Amino acid sequence: METHTTTLKPYSVGEYIELLNENLAHLHGEVIGEVSEYKLAASGHAYFTLKDKENGHILPCTLWRRDYELCGVQLEVGMEVLVRGKPNFYGPFGKLSFIAKTAELVGEGALKKAYEVLRKKLEKEGLFAAARKRAIPKFPRKIGVVTSVRGAVIHDFSNNLRKSGFKVKILDTRVEGPESGRDLTLSVRAMRKEDIDVLVLIRGGGSMQSLAGYDNEALVREIVRFPVPVIAGVGHHQDVPLAALVADAAESTPSLCAALLNRSWIDAEHVVDQAQRSIFTTYSSVVVDAKREFVSLFAVAGNVLRGILKKYTEAEQTVFRACVRISAELAHSRDRIKNGQALFLRAYGQALETFLRQLENIERIIVNSNPERQLRLGYSLAMTGGKIVRSVKEAHRGDILNVKIADGEIVSIIKEIT
Repeated sequence: METHTTTLKPYSVGEYIELLNENLAHLHGEVIGEVSEYKLAASGHAYFTLKDKENGHILPCTLWRRDYELCGVQLEVGMEVLVRGKPNFYGPFGKLSFIAKTAELVGEGALKKAYEVLRKKLEKEGLFAAARKRAIPKFPRKIGVVTSVRGAVIHDFSNNLRKSGFKVKILDTRVEGPESGRDLTLSVRAMRKEDIDVLVLIRGGGSMQSLAGYDNEALVREIVRFPVPVIAGVGHHQDVPLAALVADAAESTPSLCAALLNRSWIDAEHVVDQAQRSIFTTYSSVVVDAKREFVSLFAVAGNVLRGILKKYTEAEQTVFRACVRISAELAHSRDRIKNGQALFLRAYGQALETFLRQLENIERIIVNSNPERQLRLGYSLAMTGGKIVRSVKEAHRGDILNVKIADGEIVSIIKEIT
């Protein structure tokens, strides 16, 4: 019997390494170890070795420059870290290396030490100085928020934000875990493209380990460079997160951040209320003064009329009755004014105009009724015994007749009455 064997085509070295890396990519995971060797290349990439403290096994690791800057950890020999990434075989050197995406310190003690080192460094640069910080804008309308949309934090913030026409842009991001510092930094950087008046970073409280992302140096420097003021509302442990120390304003809870944004709007409402009360008080005073002035003018006008009316007889009585009607109309207008202050000034003006027109009419009546005017027109006034002669029955033969004309008086004796 004849047998056939199938021979597989061999891989080239490069092809096999490519196949190897395709399979290694599925071994993504987290590794804890102690940094036994560390080198920062001129390119900014970090090369280090993690050692297993129990059996001494080692794992070469690499952090590319961008990822190293974003992780916020300054690697040192002897430091225990947790890295997350995947293995890769580098063909040119024939070396297997763990390509880390993030690095995080392990243990509260290591975190505390790194926190103090970084805090002193940033403080020396003046990044925590009050003089560097910017004022929160008055009446902010467009608000950017970087937080996790899962949980009660975003609801506490939104529920305490007043209905003042705020436009809120929320960017969902990790706020805890090995990649939180990196994600927070990238989210703040992404918010630079948004049209906002203020940026808010919020999350609930927690341990130093859970808040480690807010002690990230890359995040701190991103906040410093941010184009608008930044508010941090991070419920902190006994050591305030560095992001809160460098922010332009910091509150301990998301609710207090909302209250800070509300403050200028609340103050504005108080100012408007005070201005409104001041306007109403001033207006009332003006109305009272106007009423008093109106009464005074009315009294003066009445005195003038009474002085005029004393000089004339029957025709003037008609004028007086007209003035009484005018007075009644003005009194009626004054009553209407009491019922509506808003109409007072207009009613006052209209009444005063009417009053002036009536005075002009009265003047014309008085002038036209003045006996002296009649005399100037060629008429004369006959009197006997000091009385005006209105009928021939009032005159008798032999009476002395005084005839008053425009420029003098003629005295004669009545000889005949026809």
